[in-house]
Amino acid sequence: MNLHNLTLRKLQCFVKTVELGSITHAAESLCIAQPALSLNIKQLEDALGVALLIRHARGVDVTPAGELLYSRVSSLFELLEVTVKDVSSLGRSAERFFSLGMPSSLVLLVGTDAVLSAKKLLPRLAFSLREDPSFALVDAVENRELDVALAYDASERPGVWLTSMVQEDVLFVTHPDMHDGRDAISLDEVLGFNFVFGGRRDVGRCLMERVAHERGRTLNIVYQMRSIAGIREIVLRGMAATVMPYGAVASELGSGRLTARRIVDPRLIQTMSVVRSTKSMEVFAEFEPAIMDYLSALAALIVERQNGLARLIP
Repeated sequence: MNLHNLTLRKLQCFVKTVELGSITHAAESLCIAQPALSLNIKQLEDALGVALLIRHARGVDVTPAGELLYSRVSSLFELLEVTVKDVSSLGRSAERFFSLGMPSSLVLLVGTDAVLSAKKLLPRLAFSLREDPSFALVDAVENRELDVALAYDASERPGVWLTSMVQEDVLFVTHPDMHDGRDAISLDEVLGFNFVFGGRRDVGRCLMERVAHERGRTLNIVYQMRSIAGIREIVLRGMAATVMPYGAVASELGSGRLTARRIVDPRLIQTMSVVRSTKSMEVFAEFEPAIMDYLSALAALIVERQNGLARLIP
């Protein structure tokens, strides 16, 4: 295989197509002609000797090989972006850099406050905020691409430390036409709906697949999208339901465009944890009290903005 065939442009075309689930939409997003984008992906598949996408009338699905490539290349792009920013910043300043990662739901809920309060509570550190799914953030901490992450339902790994901060009710999110007026719904009822979810490592999807398996049920996933906005749009159109953290749909819930119910019988909860690596804890040892005060204040704000659907863990 000739590595020169794996250009950044070809990989960018592939990643954008996977994220949007459509060659047409990816071409529009990248401002290139659809045939040119298709050719880039075909050349990438030829160079690797394996099919990456399955084309169909609704768009594209990812093959197992494509899933692996997407995961690895997304991490490479994130690392490249962080590297460019860090190198550029290093040329302007000798400040210490501190990076925090959050999933999209928390960025929507408290992202701006996280940046502003870092300036106040961590004045000796140059701060950056990264947005990614929880599983990607944990990987980034483990690979030392991130100093700290706030992530849902993370599991401990060698060299990675977790501090559980917040428990949240798992929310079943639907179009208002699918709502029956109750503020809670049983798990058995939930498993009777059609769903839209992200990829195989999506936190909500993993949770629902696990509880469905425990009950000998099948989770009916009819749409897959690696985009919070895309998933919301499917639900807004009444085409499927989903499970999302409150922050991901707070605006739509407030306007009445979407509705949410707690899942009970059994009650489902998810845990948000601070994720740090041993190396990060060593590097920032002198800032430890300030960093923990900053993270504790963020956790309190996250709970405050969820209207009784979240609780601090003592």
